[in-house]
Amino acid sequence: MRSIGVACFGFALSLSGGAATAGFEHPMEFYEATNGGNCVTCVWIAAEGIIDLDTAERFRAFLRSNDLDEARGLNIHFNSPGGSLIGGVLLGMAIREQQANTTVSAAHVDDVYDSGLRKVTYDPQIQAECSSACVFAFAGGVSRFASKTTPGAAIGFQDVGRLGVHQFYDSLGLADPSAPAFNAEDRITDQKIISILIGFLSEMDVSAELLQLASRTDPRDMHYLTEEELQTTRVDNRMVRDVFITGYPNGVGITEIRYARRNAEYRLEVYCSSGDMHMLATIDWRGTYDVPSHREWKLYDGVSLKDAGALELVSEDFDRRIDGGVTGKLRFRFADPLSDLIHRKRFAFEDWSSRYANNAASAMSFTLPENFDGLHLLHRTCM
Repeated sequence: MRSIGVACFGFALSLSGGAATAGFEHPMEFYEATNGGNCVTCVWIAAEGIIDLDTAERFRAFLRSNDLDEARGLNIHFNSPGGSLIGGVLLGMAIREQQANTTVSAAHVDDVYDSGLRKVTYDPQIQAECSSACVFAFAGGVSRFASKTTPGAAIGFQDVGRLGVHQFYDSLGLADPSAPAFNAEDRITDQKIISILIGFLSEMDVSAELLQLASRTDPRDMHYLTEEELQTTRVDNRMVRDVFITGYPNGVGITEIRYARRNAEYRLEVYCSSGDMHMLATIDWRGTYDVPSHREWKLYDGVSLKDAGALELVSEDFDRRIDGGVTGKLRFRFADPLSDLIHRKRFAFEDWSSRYANNAASAMSFTLPENFDGLHLLHRTCM
C-alpha cells in the first residue's frame, strides 16, 4: 500500500476526479454525528465536502483530536461530489488503515452538543452522493454499504445515497479540449495513473470493471451505479451472490445463500428442524482470525433478527485450514415461528452488546431476490 501512496504524489497536481460543485464549496470536513439513538451504529463519522490532496491528513488529525485513533468498525458516511482523484485514493488508503466502514448518507444538523457531537435528523430534500474521486475514498471501507437494501441497523438507520463515476481528466484539457495540451509524456502519465488505480482497487477488493464503467462516461456527465453494478464491481461488498435450493433423497430441502465480504466467504444454509427454522453459517475467514478474542467477546451469542426475535447459538466449531485461515461453523435456531419467517426477504441481523458483536452479526445479513420464494418449501421439507 505504501508504494501506491508514494507513486500517487507524482501525478497529483494535474488530475481531477470530478467537478467540485454539487452544493459544496468547501474542502471535506469530518465530524461526529448521531441520530440520538443508543444503537451501536447511531454515532458515525460524517465526511462532507470536496476532496483535496490534504484530506487524508485532515482525516487522521480528526481521529487523533477526537481520541478515535482506533476507528476499527466505525462507519464513515460520505456526502461529496469528488475533487482530487489522488486525494480520493489517499483517503481510501487512510480509511483502510483504520479498518473503518463506509456508506453514503446526508442529514440536517439541528443541534451541537458541548462535546462537539452533532445531532442530525433525516431530511428527504437532501440527496446524498459520493461521486467521482469520492468513490475511490469509499472503496477503502472494510465493509461498504452502497445498496439500497442495506439493513438500517448497519448504518445508523440512514438512507443510502448514490455513487457516481465518470472519466478522470486534466482540468486544462477539459476547459479547452482542442488545445494542444497532451503529448506522449502525458499519455505515459495516464497509463501510470490507471496502473495505480487498478492496483489500489485490487488491494481494496474492488473489481477493475469500475474503471471501465467510469471510462464510458464523459467527465461532464455522471453515471450512477446500479444495484447490479454495485454487486459485480464489489463496490458494495455485502450483497448476496448466489441463492439456490438443495434437495436431498430423504426429502429435506435447504435454502443456501452464498456471498463474500472483504475478509471472509459466507455460506448460510437455512432449513427446518422440529418445526423451527435453523441456519448453519459456514464462515471462511481469510488470513488470521482471533478465535480466543471471538470467544472472549462472545461474538454471535446475542444475535437477533431486526424487527423480530432472537437467534439461539446452538453450537460453534472452528478449524484451522491448510492456507492458514480459519473456518467457523455456527448453528443457530430462530425464535420466531417458521410461518412468519418464510415470508421475509430481508434478514438483517444485529447484536447490541458491542460494536464488534454488531459488526459480526451484521455481516451475516442478506436480502433474498424478489423472485425467490424457496423459503416457502421449508415447512414441507422439515427434518
